[in-house]
Amino acid sequence: MLQPEADIYLNHLKQNYFAIKNMVGDAKIMAVIKANAYGHGAVSVAHVLSDIGVHGFCVALGSEAMELLNAGIQEPILHLGKITSKNYTLYKSGQVRCSINSINDVPELKEYASPNSPIFSHLKIDTGMGRMGVCLEKTKSIMQLLADTPEIRVEGVYSHFATAEEKNTQFRDQQLDQFRKVIKLANEILPETHYFHIANSSGILNCAESHFNMVRPGISLYGVSPLGMPHNKLKPVMKMKAPVVLVKKIKAGDSVGYSRLYTAEKDEKIALLQAGYADGIPTEFSNSGSVEINGLYYPIIGKVSMDLIAINCNEDAIKDGDEAVFWGGEDEKTQLEYLAVKYKKIPYEFLTGVSARVARNLINE
Repeated sequence: MLQPEADIYLNHLKQNYFAIKNMVGDAKIMAVIKANAYGHGAVSVAHVLSDIGVHGFCVALGSEAMELLNAGIQEPILHLGKITSKNYTLYKSGQVRCSINSINDVPELKEYASPNSPIFSHLKIDTGMGRMGVCLEKTKSIMQLLADTPEIRVEGVYSHFATAEEKNTQFRDQQLDQFRKVIKLANEILPETHYFHIANSSGILNCAESHFNMVRPGISLYGVSPLGMPHNKLKPVMKMKAPVVLVKKIKAGDSVGYSRLYTAEKDEKIALLQAGYADGIPTEFSNSGSVEINGLYYPIIGKVSMDLIAINCNEDAIKDGDEAVFWGGEDEKTQLEYLAVKYKKIPYEFLTGVSARVARNLINE
């Protein structure tokens, strides 16, 4: 049955991992595979990275951690989200590390653990992101509390950049300075802490001083740069495509799709693609953008509907079953960095928006 597909190039994933590894040296890599590995398939991605030596994984939800455990993943898993009673059994496994985001997390964890069977954690300090994490001014007090709580083993301390992808580095540098002070306090109060991390993909790519001894690459692992331009060391892991399911001729004056957004000015040949917004194709592509078929580009015409998209294919020999590529190619028209700028979106939206009904084809070349 013809359906939209996403080719997942596992060899590109490996290349990106080793490119990042070369950038960060001895720093441990905690691969961020939340949101189904940014749409690429969390279990498949985790197994590939596990085989090539990744230190561990980061997830946002307890259910994402459970998925990895059920798939036999052995590496440490850092749960970035809020501590809840539903996840206590995960933390007790010894493999899943919780994130302490509030001083109130400490007594809750203490009740569930014991000095002989501690819960491993990473302490998150909010150095300026303004979301999850302990307020900066409470850093010393929570560290002192944790130092007196043998039921909780603080394995790492981390924070998160708010503006690392921006050209103006002033706020990023302020956060970095604050995090250095956090590290100094941790070394004094929690001397058994092993890891310190603040670098996301943007920090990895353009702020070497933020690497410390652990990093958290997300979108860069999947071959997309968050900095607005493709990176020459990264290759896209996903190629999003859909098959041609019908080629037909329309006459001058005929309209195409909902709301009649496109009306032919002359007799034309169009092709219908089996994909739409239910598969993750943005509606912003309506009457805009293009797809690549057999090395040539064809404009999208009319409104992107739930299941179908129309293109103008001129008089070219397009036929049923031909594959149309939306993103994941090697030039500006299909590179997510450029598409994101054009449509005033972020590349993350394209990748994480790919729905479950899109077949993921795992390719090793």
